[in-house]
Amino acid sequence: MKKIIVPSDFSENAYAALHYASKLYGDESIHIVVLHSYSSQNRKNNNLAGLSVKSENGKINPEEESKKLLQKIELNTPKQNHNYEFILTPESLTSTINKMVKEEEISLVVMGDKGRTSAEDVLVGSTTIKVLKSLENCPLLIVPNHVKFVVPLKIGFASDYNEFFSFSKFKPITRLVRQFNSEIHIINVGSEKELDKTQKENYDKFIVDLTEYDVDFHFVPKKGNISNTLHSVIEKEDIDLFTIIHHKHNFIKQLFREPVVSRIGKHDYVPLLVIPSKSK
Repeated sequence: MKKIIVPSDFSENAYAALHYASKLYGDESIHIVVLHSYSSQNRKNNNLAGLSVKSENGKINPEEESKKLLQKIELNTPKQNHNYEFILTPESLTSTINKMVKEEEISLVVMGDKGRTSAEDVLVGSTTIKVLKSLENCPLLIVPNHVKFVVPLKIGFASDYNEFFSFSKFKPITRLVRQFNSEIHIINVGSEKELDKTQKENYDKFIVDLTEYDVDFHFVPKKGNISNTLHSVIEKEDIDLFTIIHHKHNFIKQLFREPVVSRIGKHDYVPLLVIPSKSK
């Protein structure tokens, strides 16, 4: 049985992630671990998933909130063969997640995030960035607040073609594509003519590797920054889920340095699946 982790601070953001994960795995038997960290830093910030939890006295009762949360998700996702487990820990969120990934067969970590706020365009908040930077060998699915589950019939995949990754090694993508008969949209910011020898070779490898799938290759001129350009393609092609392979040498570092990375999901928002290059 697959096991996934959904960190929760009992906010709407965290619930959006839990609900999305439950629907995404609706036809499978999975074990969902709802993880709440009350480390000293998190108690101070009270902001695990991008949005603080409001209460009259400024405090929450994790045990009580967990019961309400599990009752709500079971009510909203009936007839699904899912097991839910609530874990409360005094350790930091990142250390707990990494420990579980190393010691248990964790298939995916799913986090809710703030989406746009009135103050700034930020999809990926500080907590999510910390988890992303520390997480090894396990995919991270970032679900923006207020997102409604849509069957991922169109899956976007960003590549600069500096490296080749065989899709067969990335189960999170191939599983979704096969289950939902999804289209794969490979997006490169630039033009085919600008590819150097290595990039051209990798591009050709992708073409061969993906022959069994329904694939469209997009070369898009850069408009402003990379995230803005990717957003324009996502919007134009009605992408339902966006995917990036996280490798120390690829352009994801630049994406997360850009203050408007949220443009990837500015309007209706799309979940962002980040897969380590050495993912299980």
